[in-house]
Amino acid sequence: MVLQRIHAAAAVVFLATIVIQVFLAGSALANLGGSGDFATHVGFGYTWVGLAALVVFVTALVARRPRREVGITAGLLVLYVIQTILPSLRGSMPVVAALHPLNAMILFVLAIWYARRAWTASSAA
Repeated sequence: MVLQRIHAAAAVVFLATIVIQVFLAGSALANLGGSGDFATHVGFGYTWVGLAALVVFVTALVARRPRREVGITAGLLVLYVIQTILPSLRGSMPVVAALHPLNAMILFVLAIWYARRAWTASSAA
């Protein structure tokens, strides 16, 4: 029961890090009054979003979530890794790098869906 709640909390924290990450990207956009410096967005993404994604996966294992849910959390982690790779492709494959915002939206929607699912499961346990 406690492990289920810890896992659900980790899923909510992961979702929160994505919301913060989007805010940091928006606040860096020069067209929106930002400085054009995405260093905070990049640093936060590589550190805190990555750690949160890893914690969701690990807590799914520790909480002995069903195999499907462990697979979903692994998928979230893989999408995060893809998200970190996409910007580095802007020089060689700009069309692929341009998928960075789309992948972020997919990651965000799946994080909302999964956080809700994990929270409901922890309440029922």
